[in-house]
Amino acid sequence: MSLINQMLRDLDARHSDVAGPQSYGPQLRTVPERSRFHRAWWIPVALGAVLAAVLGWELVRSPLARRSDARHPVAQEKKIVPARTDAAPASPISGKADAASATAKAAPASPSPAPAKKKTASKAELAAKPPATAPTPLAKSPPKPVVRDLPKAAQKPQALTPYAKLGDAPALPNLSKQIKELTTEQRADNEYRKAVSLMQQGMTTAAIQGLEEALRIDARHAAARQTLIGLLLENKRQDEALRVARVGLSLDASQAGLAMIAARLQVEKGELKPAIETLEKALPHAAERADYQSFLAALLQRDGRQKEAIEHYLLALRDAPQNGVWWMGLGISFQADSRPAEAREAFSRAKESNSLSPELLAFVEAKLRQLRR
Repeated sequence: MSLINQMLRDLDARHSDVAGPQSYGPQLRTVPERSRFHRAWWIPVALGAVLAAVLGWELVRSPLARRSDARHPVAQEKKIVPARTDAAPASPISGKADAASATAKAAPASPSPAPAKKKTASKAELAAKPPATAPTPLAKSPPKPVVRDLPKAAQKPQALTPYAKLGDAPALPNLSKQIKELTTEQRADNEYRKAVSLMQQGMTTAAIQGLEEALRIDARHAAARQTLIGLLLENKRQDEALRVARVGLSLDASQAGLAMIAARLQVEKGELKPAIETLEKALPHAAERADYQSFLAALLQRDGRQKEAIEHYLLALRDAPQNGVWWMGLGISFQADSRPAEAREAFSRAKESNSLSPELLAFVEAKLRQLRR
């Protein structure tokens, strides 16, 4: 109770000189101290203590609120503490306490002094004052590439010279010119190899077509022509083989092997003289071939031209002296030319070669017995 009285005395001294209708100084009086308390006084005393606490809190809170408002421009809501309305019924004993309660209620209701106007900050202060917003975090920069020890020429990129006009740029190389076109011989050779592969696989018809295609590309492909003639002969197509041989010789008369094939086909057809002519045309290109000379000698012998036959046999035996068949052919031409001594010697050389078949050996022995008579 003494604490409440002291607070009331302070209020009385603070507001005793207030003038006007709102002055409440004369209305407040100090409660005299009494030695004895009635129980009914405890209720107003408790209410007075609560009101005094609220009043003290409001007085202390007002300066703090002003400072907070000055720091933060955003207005904050003030929590209003509701006043208690459930006051106890008035009693004759608590008259002075009721007056003190009314005075305490009027004190919070009095208008508070207006807050002081904020000073406008100068431009220098605004520039020096940091921004209120939180700084934006910087984006994480990508890691720098590790540069290894490279030559100076590699570290410094060369400057590129832009072209003023499209026509100033260097022309790209023509790729089509870089790719060399296959020659006629190469294309024909490719077809020939394909045909040989088909022939080895037993695909004769496809091989013949491939060889004909090779000759269509390059008519002078000798290997393709000779292989084609061989396949045609195997399939009993002599006329076609002879035609292919004659076309080849008309293009290149120096093909001695092709001339021998054509002459043989002609002989089988009974064309002896045309066969001799075929061989004689290619003779200048086959003078060193013993087989060519002996074949021509045999055809001349069949045609009755013994002297010419003897000449070609001798040329052939010069390169192959152990060929018994050619010695036998030479003996026949000597005997037909009425030269029995040369004939006996030629037959003897044929027998001594030991290269004759039993039938030819019997023929040679019979000729020797005939010449010894």
